[in-house]
Amino acid sequence: MLFDKLGREAHLWIVRPESITEGMTLAACMDTLSDQEQQRYRRFLFEKDRHRYLVSHALVRNVLSNYAEIAPAAWSFSESGHGRPEVANPGLSDIRFNLSHTSGLAACLVTYVRDCGVDVERVHTRYGAVGVAKRMFSSAEVEDVQRLEGRDQLNYFFTRWTLREAYTKALGTGITFPTHKLNFIIRSATDIDIEFQAEIEDNRKNWQFAIFSLGDEHIAAAAIKRPDQNDIKIVIHNMNEDLTSYSTQT
Repeated sequence: MLFDKLGREAHLWIVRPESITEGMTLAACMDTLSDQEQQRYRRFLFEKDRHRYLVSHALVRNVLSNYAEIAPAAWSFSESGHGRPEVANPGLSDIRFNLSHTSGLAACLVTYVRDCGVDVERVHTRYGAVGVAKRMFSSAEVEDVQRLEGRDQLNYFFTRWTLREAYTKALGTGITFPTHKLNFIIRSATDIDIEFQAEIEDNRKNWQFAIFSLGDEHIAAAAIKRPDQNDIKIVIHNMNEDLTSYSTQT
């Protein structure tokens, strides 16, 4: 069982919701959702949004069943003070997870004990990227993004954006955090430092970050809290179209 590997690994599970179209698979996905999740599913106005919600939340439940002998429909969740879902099944609260989805991709990050956050985005032309950066990025990052153009600017913007999203989701604070008081130093996809302005009570040594290019259009960022200031390996698992089997990316 994959649970035995979580002490030394974090697992990033990915699926492309648009690839899940078979009727029996979608029915099985619906059967795994709680009554509350099914009600939320029905509230989406557009079919594409309903489909993405269904597949991504079924993904979480099927993923977690790889770590304990619990059926996907039997997982229960509570929420942190800022609404972050957490495992509520007795004896399993040390399994941590975080979900993110966007057009064309859903990702679920799983760790043991370590708080974690994941964000996935489709890299596309975004109107007003510099304006968003001026509100959300550090002054050094704003200067950098203004010097860039075209695809280079988009890549820079979405890399820093996903890192901020992953970090604040790992904290459990979401959009209430003043993200302009963070600065990211990226030397490689797995050698990433975070700098805090003085009033932010955190330490860069507490955090492990990684960036993943997932195909031609998507980027993902992971933030994992280090209880002992040691990094762990992040392993990617690609969930197959039945959502019950997977392949491991090496």
